This record gives sequence, structure tokens and C-alpha cells, in this order.
Amino acid sequence: MPMGKVRINRYIASTGSISRRKADELILAGSVAINGKRAFLGETVDPARDRVTIDGKPVAPQQNHYLALYKPKNVVTTLHDPQGRPTVKDLIPRKYAGVFPVGRLDFDAEGLLLLTNDGKLAHMLHHPSFNIPKTYIVKVIPSVSADQIEKMRHGVELDGVPTRPADVGEVRRHSRGATLRIVLRQGLKNQIKRMAEALGLKVTSIKRVSVGPVSLKGITPGQIRELTPFEVKQIRKLLK
Repeated sequence: MPMGKVRINRYIASTGSISRRKADELILAGSVAINGKRAFLGETVDPARDRVTIDGKPVAPQQNHYLALYKPKNVVTTLHDPQGRPTVKDLIPRKYAGVFPVGRLDFDAEGLLLLTNDGKLAHMLHHPSFNIPKTYIVKVIPSVSADQIEKMRHGVELDGVPTRPADVGEVRRHSRGATLRIVLRQGLKNQIKRMAEALGLKVTSIKRVSVGPVSLKGITPGQIRELTPFEVKQIRKLLK
């Protein structure tokens, strides 16, 4: 196969909206054309030169977006909420239509949320086997003891299963409590709140400040930015 050419069904599937099997069905039905001529199964195209259409409409590969959003408190990490609460979709500019949240962040929590339309990368980022570190600044009451911090570091039993070891350190003490820096490598639902509760602590605020190499630098609550090529490259390195 000449350099740069790909099978027509694979090229169509690269748009992100049609599976390879569905592309085959459209090709067999005569709906697909290459440079104005009917396409057939097994044909190849050069994306840089050939014009592919489905029922006369041009087909182009999906442009992947990789975004960092500073989710404010009291915003739902979904694209739709049956209760009518504000969602992250309300914060996404139209030019990024099609992106979705990677993972979740509690309704009353704030901080970094990654968004993308790259389904493969999103699946890998969310999969527990890759252990992507996520860093949080957490306020708890009452004040935390050295023993409680050690238990968080080594694992707290939730639903009969200990959590994975975490990096936990005290940032500062307050009159009624303390601020902790917690780095998790798993994403159980309400994990930080449940870990704290199991140790007799109550979480009063959670702020996620980083996911892997990506941080909140340069954005404030409600703002969004594109990841730099270097950040995307570093994420891919973590997923190898």
C-alpha cells in the first residue's frame, strides 16, 4: 500500500462519528464516493489528496481537542442534568462541540477537569490500570493527627476493600481543622470524602489542582484552555 494511504472504511471511521462496520455498510449501499466515483470495499484513499463523500457530503477526519477546564463549585460534571442544575456543558465554547468530561468531580468540588473528544485517550485516562496521579487540596475538620495521615497514606478500608496507597501531606493547620494535599491514583466515587469520614474527619472543601502533568495554571473558575502539545505528549507517555 502506498505511503499515506488508508483503507476507505478506516478513513471514514476516523471521523469519529461512524464505526468501521457502519462504514462498510455505507460502502456496500453505494453511499460512499471517492473523487466523485462510487467506492468499493477494500479501496484506499490518500487523505491529503482524495475527496471522500457520503451521500454527497464531504467526510473529514475528526479534529481532536484536549482541554483543561476549571470547574467551579456547584456545577455537575455531565453534559445534561435531569435536575436542571448547571453543567460543564454550559462552560464549553461552541467551537469545542463534541468534547466530554474525562472522569468526574463532585458537584460541590472545584478544580481541574479534562475534556476531550478523543474516546481512546479518555478511556485510557479513566481506566484504573494506568494509575494517573490526581492531586487535590482538601480542607478537613477537626484537625488531623499524624496517625490519620498515615492511615490515608497506606489505605483506608472502604466497603471492605482498602484504598490504594496515596501521597498525603499536611499543608497547614487552622483553628478548627487542617488543609491536606492528597495525591490519588484511583478514582472511587466520593473517595476523599469517604476516606476522611472513615477516619472521623469531615471534608469541607475539595479542589483538584492537577491531573498527571496538567495543572490549573493560567485559568480561573469557569475558564477553559487548550492543552499544550507538550502536555498531550506527557499524558501519552504516562499511558504507555
